[in-house]
Amino acid sequence: MPKGVEYKHTINIPATKYYLYRFEDSLTSVQFKFVLQSVDKHLEYYVAQGKGDQVTIRTLVDSYRAKLTLQAVYPDEVHEQTTEFTEGAVKQVTINAYERDPKARAACIDKYGSICKVCDFNFEAIYGSIGKGFIHVHHKVDIATIGKSYQVDPINDLIPVCPNCHAMLHTGKPAMSIEKLKQIIDSSNT
Repeated sequence: MPKGVEYKHTINIPATKYYLYRFEDSLTSVQFKFVLQSVDKHLEYYVAQGKGDQVTIRTLVDSYRAKLTLQAVYPDEVHEQTTEFTEGAVKQVTINAYERDPKARAACIDKYGSICKVCDFNFEAIYGSIGKGFIHVHHKVDIATIGKSYQVDPINDLIPVCPNCHAMLHTGKPAMSIEKLKQIIDSSNT
């Protein structure tokens, strides 16, 4: 779709809506025009096969194309900078959530404590009693790459990390190793 080429396998209306929504959100307007062009070519192919016109999908594509036209910026127009930022609109997303065993988390923290094993951040030392025991627990082997349930060893598979380090560990796929993140921190502090 993103290359603007015709596809011949029919995609149902909900799936088309989903793909267009995701592509619109993740591509530039120029790239998204190629997606719309691809759907147009599919609709032409579908009609040429004598299968009729997919009116709902055509209407959907037309509405996205109209939005693109409204978003066009013309060089001789001057747009005022706004200091208003709107957030909070409800957006429906579907994700895979992997089950975690709270007993494994507790065993990890009992063994290693609640100080980040990457940067040594201690929530209790900084925030007092509200920070006592607060810490994230990171799976050394990215659980999403395993793809199935497995028997976790809280001592060898889990490690306590602060939320910032946890986020940095997950900046790539698969997740970065603890040692690699420590090296990055050490090299940025020299």
